[in-house]
Amino acid sequence: MPPSIEEHTGTRIARYRKQRGLLQQGLALRANVSKSLLSKVECGQKPASPAFVAACARALSVSTSDLLGQPYAKELRRDRMDELIQPIREGMENWDIPLDWGTAPRAVPLLRADVQRALVQRRQAEYTDMVRDLPGLIDESVQAVHTASGEEQRQAYECLAGTFRCVFTVAWNFGYVDLATVALDRLAWTAPRADEPGLAAMHAYLRAQTTMSSARYDIGMRVIDGALRDLEGQGARRPAGIKAMQGVMHLRAAVIAGRRKDQDHADARLARARALAQETGELPDYGVTWGPTNVGVHAVAIASELNEFGRAVELAEDVRIPRGWTRSRAGHHWMDLARAHTWAGHPTQALDCLQRARRAAPQQTRYHPTVRETVLALKRRERKRSADLAQYAEWIGL
Repeated sequence: MPPSIEEHTGTRIARYRKQRGLLQQGLALRANVSKSLLSKVECGQKPASPAFVAACARALSVSTSDLLGQPYAKELRRDRMDELIQPIREGMENWDIPLDWGTAPRAVPLLRADVQRALVQRRQAEYTDMVRDLPGLIDESVQAVHTASGEEQRQAYECLAGTFRCVFTVAWNFGYVDLATVALDRLAWTAPRADEPGLAAMHAYLRAQTTMSSARYDIGMRVIDGALRDLEGQGARRPAGIKAMQGVMHLRAAVIAGRRKDQDHADARLARARALAQETGELPDYGVTWGPTNVGVHAVAIASELNEFGRAVELAEDVRIPRGWTRSRAGHHWMDLARAHTWAGHPTQALDCLQRARRAAPQQTRYHPTVRETVLALKRRERKRSADLAQYAEWIGL
């Protein structure tokens, strides 16, 4: 019998645990979590935090996507997003071999403008058009690096790095971890050839993200700290952008510390990020969202990681999303806050935050595992059927 579409992460953990022939005590020992917490997560009484999921996935020798139920194939087929992924896979097969084209590629400035548009779509979580254009942009960028020279060739490598950044985002968000890993490897190859320190730092930033899904927090922290050392004293074409990268690196380190339940370290990294943000102000660059607002939303997310849901709600009271702020980051904030409200016992506020996430970044919200888990938790706890919650659940495919 296929698993229920309303199966939550805890039931998947239980299913894989039983397939491995493990009792709860056995998995708890392997994952270094308490048996009591594991029992409550499996029956839906406690949330499965990202750190908890990563620990169980590692102990069960499965991916976090397996435990989260990603990719959500039925929903992707419904929106015809699944048919856009295969052309990207095919496009990613070539990153270093010139193509047998009978005509010259477009001028690099024209190509660069289209890649920049894709990067904006990535930040605004407008995935459909971005995904549709990516295979062609990859091919054009590959051809450009083989036909251009000098500064134009360097810019062509920047374009290629930008396409791989976009591929990583959509693959990771939709649960295609294998494709995200390929994109990360391609970015590692491309960034040094673009001769832009911020792109090398971007690779480290994303690599640290992947280590969190496998609970290798020690590696993630070393990657971040190594990249921060590399950025010190670096000359760059966009020096302000380097400060933005340093800032988001400290935020990533704070998240890693939060997942390790090391609140002192998380607070120290947040303090360093906050001081830097006060110096720079809002400063988006290298495709990241940086500034005081992002520090604030990360503080909320980290409190939630530490299962301090009441504190997360309190911290959110001081967060003001600026008009025109990056939709993907705004959407993440409302998802995190919805989760905090849910487990703090505020279902009305939680659903309101989910609606805000939907308005900010609908495609990102629809396929995010945090949203599905939050909706399922709200449904399990509702005393009276809510038409708004039922509509929302239907919208995400539950």
